[in-house]
Amino acid sequence: MQTDIPLKITDLIALSTQLLKDKGVEDARLNVELMLSDVMKCDRMKLYLDFEKPLTTEELKHYKSFLKRRLNHEPVQYILGKTYFYGFEFIVNKNVLIPRPETELLVEKIIEDIKISGKNINRIFEIGAGSGCISISIAKDLKNKKINYEIFSIDNSDPALDVAKENLKINISGEKNLRFYKKSVFEIDKLNRSFDYIISNPPYISYIDYNKLTPDIKNFEPESSLTDNGNGLKFYEKIFQIGIDENFKGKIYCEIGADQEKPIREILLRNSLKDFTFYKDYAGINRIIEVRK
Repeated sequence: MQTDIPLKITDLIALSTQLLKDKGVEDARLNVELMLSDVMKCDRMKLYLDFEKPLTTEELKHYKSFLKRRLNHEPVQYILGKTYFYGFEFIVNKNVLIPRPETELLVEKIIEDIKISGKNINRIFEIGAGSGCISISIAKDLKNKKINYEIFSIDNSDPALDVAKENLKINISGEKNLRFYKKSVFEIDKLNRSFDYIISNPPYISYIDYNKLTPDIKNFEPESSLTDNGNGLKFYEKIFQIGIDENFKGKIYCEIGADQEKPIREILLRNSLKDFTFYKDYAGINRIIEVRK
């Protein structure tokens, strides 16, 4: 994008959108609007109210750096350093998976069940904290509803835990009932305390499918958050093994891959877990599994 002529916002949107489309970037116009809004420190509506306004030299330089990164297929969420999940803002970087809209359904199902249970306190064990978006969203919602909770969330990545802890500070300052710990689920044979829920959005992409992912995902998002480097089922095997312990009396909620209903059903039945329900996402794909003891 070489030009000495001041570019108006409307011209910049049109030009940038076409450049991204030519690179095969989905939602090109939305990406452009998000990057411009961040550079100009305004919302997307304001862009169009000021559509004749040219960018300053510094703003254009800043924007060009963003656009260059997006043309290289870096996700816009990493470029901006933030995203929104369940209505809340979260910091994201290359050390954590970018939260997907489908995962909001997992949060919705867990909160819905907690409300129905009517328990005085709800103890939740999360496997795979990542950015912290799942546990933090649950905690914020329950806090707003004045429902008591304790959440313990584990992850095997120090950089991911740093992001999760920062997101906790931003979203729930001084929170004491949600704690993040470094630990691998594969180091756990059984839970050493009582929980009402085990929840997880584990790495469920098989290694074969991982190698078919788009550059936006494969080249930037953390491999360990996407694939188990096997058949995509290793984490479910472990989670359900922990869940069948006689001391765990609660429910298990997990997000699953688009084609995993059959193999997960087989794992559940093999572990004598016969009371379960699959829930579909907004595309009609089985995306959430609820397992009842």
